[in-house]
Amino acid sequence: MDVNRAILDASAFYAGIPFGSLEPYCTTPQVYDEISHIKKEQNAISTLMDLGRLVIYSPDDTYTQQALDLAQETGDVPQLSDADVSVIALALQNRQGIITDDYAVSNTARHLGLSVSPVMTKGIRTVGRWMYRCPACRMQRPPGQNCSICGSVLRRRLVRRN
Repeated sequence: MDVNRAILDASAFYAGIPFGSLEPYCTTPQVYDEISHIKKEQNAISTLMDLGRLVIYSPDDTYTQQALDLAQETGDVPQLSDADVSVIALALQNRQGIITDDYAVSNTARHLGLSVSPVMTKGIRTVGRWMYRCPACRMQRPPGQNCSICGSVLRRRLVRRN
């Protein structure tokens, strides 16, 4: 892989980042599939690929597992799609920055020491770990929709990293 390519997630495509720049970028097959409605309406993505300005790479399984393991530690796993995990894994594998507005991707990537550039937002200010807590039992629970004891909807709270 060309080590000078930033890695794009779907939000970068929605913002038009690869279309308005001469920079070379890469993404993953999962993101490419996720933006299929853009591909159908425009031939621009094919043109970028033909010109070598957009390349699609798959991360190694080892890095995908590392990304998932850390996302589990930070509590971001429930918020991450397969495409999100693939972007983090590819960035980890190649030590490249990610262009994204996704908070869970940004939080996990920054925990890994990767640079993150926001697209249309200010980006995340605080890196932390998500804690899931039942508002009725007031007990910390593993990530999920409902408390396994009383059935209340769990609430997420960010515990800031020092």
